Amino acid sequence: MKAFFSGSVHKNLTTLVLLVALPAMALGAYLMFESRRDAENLARQDTRSLLHTLSSMQTGIVSEANVLLMTLEHLPEVEAGDRSACNQRFTVLLGDHPELSNIFLTDATGNVVASGLPAFLGKDLSDRLYFKEAMATRNFSAGVYNVGRASGLPILVFALPVTDAAGRYTGVVGESYKLEHYHQVLDKLDIPPQARVGLFDRNGLRMLAYPSRSAPPLGEPLAPDLWKRIVEAAPDEGLFEERRQGGPRMLVAYARLRLRPEEPPYATFVVSMDWQEAFREARDRLTRSMALMALVVVLTLFLARRMGRVAILAGLDSLMAAADRLGKGDLTARAEAGAGGLEIRRLAATFNDMAQGLQTRDTALRQQDRELARTRNLLGNILESMPSAIIALDEQGLVTHCNANAQALCALSPEQAMGRKPADVLPLLAAHLETLQQALRQRQVRRVEHERVRLDGVEHLFDLQFYPLVANGVNGAVIRLDDVTERERLREMMIQSEKMASVGGLAAGMAHEINNPLSSILQAAQVCLMQCDPAIESNRKAAEECACTIEAVRCYIERRRIVKFLEGIRDAGKRAAQIVSSMLEFSRKSESRRAPANVNAVVDHALALAATDYDLKKKYDFKQIEIIRDYAQDLPEVSCTKTEIEQVLLNLFKNAAQAMAHRPDPGRRPAITVRTRRDEERVRIEVRDNGPGMEEQVRARIFEPFFTTKEPGEGTGLGLSVSYFIIVTNHGGTIRAESQPGQGAAFLIELPLGGRA
Repeated sequence: MKAFFSGSVHKNLTTLVLLVALPAMALGAYLMFESRRDAENLARQDTRSLLHTLSSMQTGIVSEANVLLMTLEHLPEVEAGDRSACNQRFTVLLGDHPELSNIFLTDATGNVVASGLPAFLGKDLSDRLYFKEAMATRNFSAGVYNVGRASGLPILVFALPVTDAAGRYTGVVGESYKLEHYHQVLDKLDIPPQARVGLFDRNGLRMLAYPSRSAPPLGEPLAPDLWKRIVEAAPDEGLFEERRQGGPRMLVAYARLRLRPEEPPYATFVVSMDWQEAFREARDRLTRSMALMALVVVLTLFLARRMGRVAILAGLDSLMAAADRLGKGDLTARAEAGAGGLEIRRLAATFNDMAQGLQTRDTALRQQDRELARTRNLLGNILESMPSAIIALDEQGLVTHCNANAQALCALSPEQAMGRKPADVLPLLAAHLETLQQALRQRQVRRVEHERVRLDGVEHLFDLQFYPLVANGVNGAVIRLDDVTERERLREMMIQSEKMASVGGLAAGMAHEINNPLSSILQAAQVCLMQCDPAIESNRKAAEECACTIEAVRCYIERRRIVKFLEGIRDAGKRAAQIVSSMLEFSRKSESRRAPANVNAVVDHALALAATDYDLKKKYDFKQIEIIRDYAQDLPEVSCTKTEIEQVLLNLFKNAAQAMAHRPDPGRRPAITVRTRRDEERVRIEVRDNGPGMEEQVRARIFEPFFTTKEPGEGTGLGLSVSYFIIVTNHGGTIRAESQPGQGAAFLIELPLGGRA
């Protein structure tokens, strides 16, 4: 007993009140639950009684139908087969029986020969179940749910075989009972408002739904699991509870109806009740009684607490409230020192002293926290402001911090990255874990330069640095990643520009020095060919003066292949002249006039020029290459020399076509993708092929003058150099190449929107 009342005063008073009220509450609850149990038993009895009433009603309907059909069977006009008289008699009977939608007579084949509804004459009923059963059993039969062919109403058909005077079965006489008539019959019965009545045929199709409000439509099947349970039940009448998933608890009763004991049931009555509706009144009484008892208990508890507060709880409440505020962080909370008895006042004074000490200590801690927060924020801002990606690791090698640039490289959020291994956060670090371990073991910084990484389909270069942390007893490491792609690209451009500047002057001087003797060679070869031409009169006279004919001279030089050698000299001279012309163009600053141009139109024109280019000797045909255009439709015009840009693009298209023809891939069709985009104040043109690609050593030199990977005689090595000169020097843009072996090559051209940058 002492242990039982060792709790608070509030609890002890509440326990005493509950101990007093508990027996009364238990007795009341027992009586209410007994009342509910009686209501459940009464509901089951009412359901069985209703089911018996319905079965009796249906037996009466079937009996009346059987009597009517037997009467019709023995009518003289039916036995004689007088169809006209039968039609008249059936029409009169329909007026006397409003529950019927039709009365009909068929021949032995199922064809309707007489009908109360003229529209039903001539119908073929040989497929109807009631006709087949009546003819097979020679007895009264019932059909299944149907919609009348003439009336259009839901009906249940009863049929009886008909014999003639000689006792031969000549057909059936039948009546169509309106299923809606059941409602009129059921309205006269005392059916509980919560009950639902359904009549189902032998196939489980609904023939009756009462009451009709919010009832399922006729002709729909009963729920398969419920119908299976009724069909598989042994007795013809039964009652059980049903609860479907997510649905209410239901009381279900059924009765199977048979025309004859030995035959299967032709219909089934199903009566269901919602438990909540059936026992609403008993539940309401139980609720009201429990609420009244709860009110009494609450009032008693209120009085007990009020008396206890006046007696002893005032000081305790003040102390508890102050302790609660203190526990929630309010260090200014103080208890009332003058409330309650002597012991409570002493306890309040002690509590207030403790609270004052906590407040003083908290003030000092808050000052230290502010200093620490400022230091932490400063460090965080430094890390976040750095252009490098920073990843911090603890002594176990797990991630403890990632700055914004590091988060942009990995696919994990900062919360997901914490506590993971660096290779899980950033996969490119997986290949450098040994370098990280060396930095930790040797307490020295380790570096990895020019690590290639593809981000969003674009290749980037990163420098990695691993810093071990060993100061002030802190163990761990910091990984720093710097994207040096742009720096390396600018370095390559500077190197290329220096090459261009030095080679340009050399090319101009060489071109001028070579041009003069080259012109003499071409002129001399041309003169030699002209002086061997028989069509020139002066050549003919000179040959006669030498005592020979010009034809003989021509025959000699042709037999000795001198003409071929002279033509070879001329062709070689022309090729050398073309090389000199390219060198001069490379070294000469363009004086062409610029004008605004549509970049997409310029690319299309260059593609049209390339489409006419083919070379059977080099085994490529531009028309056999798939061209993929990916143009930005909102590009502004660019101030440029249109013919020069077309020259650059045509050179890139031809190089791509020759590369794909030189090393074809039988597994894929050659394709060139041309893409245009706006990048801030520049327009970017990308030419990408799916050819063999280039090694890094080749890619780094492709813009050098006279550098070529083609066979001797197939290229001069000046095409890309001239293209570089046109884009960079003449237009202030940039051009660069991206490629890897086996993955094609891409050339990216950027032109400033305002002309020269």
